[in-house]
Amino acid sequence: QEATPTGQVFVVGAQFPLAAMIHSFLETLVPVESDDDDDDSPDVEFAFSIKASAPAGAGTAVTPEQCVALVVCGPGAAAAYASCALPLAPMPWALEVVKETLVRTFPPPPKSPRFFVGRGGSGVGEAPVVVAVLDSAVPGDMAAAWAEALLSAFPAAMEVVMLDRIFRAGWRTSCGQERPQEPHLCGLWTAAYGASGPLDRADVLALLPAPNAVEGPAAAL
Repeated sequence: QEATPTGQVFVVGAQFPLAAMIHSFLETLVPVESDDDDDDSPDVEFAFSIKASAPAGAGTAVTPEQCVALVVCGPGAAAAYASCALPLAPMPWALEVVKETLVRTFPPPPKSPRFFVGRGGSGVGEAPVVVAVLDSAVPGDMAAAWAEALLSAFPAAMEVVMLDRIFRAGWRTSCGQERPQEPHLCGLWTAAYGASGPLDRADVLALLPAPNAVEGPAAAL
């Protein structure tokens, strides 16, 4: 330790035994990792495949490379809406986990979504749109790998739409505002659509207000 002209004392770490003791103790708590221990590979990998046995009524004229738009429906309300309201033809496709390096029991990897193509989308002059319906949630730590594999399977899909829901009880408000009445439609979109959104009508599709946020596949996409 050294004295300053004002009489104050400061410590030079290299000359003070207590500092060395503290550094030694911290190294036992957080050991220095070697470069050999680094693993940049993702915890989970997903692969897109075509099933050998196609479901009843499955279409065969459409290939993944032909699809120009992708609609992803989350489990629950969005999946029910797509199954009941949209004219869909099932496709023999699957997106399944092929490698899991993380030792875990819960939550498990998601089941493959059910893939469909909008009926009429395979007609002459009409570009097909693929609809992926999720029956189980994608865990947050697997969402990035899942979304990357999904987008890679449809390289021509220039538009991606994610349909999902936020429970009213989980809706977050600010400045004393009340939660919206159900049903309430809102969303987020990229800057390419402009301020009015993909529908060009702000009164139809409102912007998801802060501090609400999307998670999982919606955030990854």
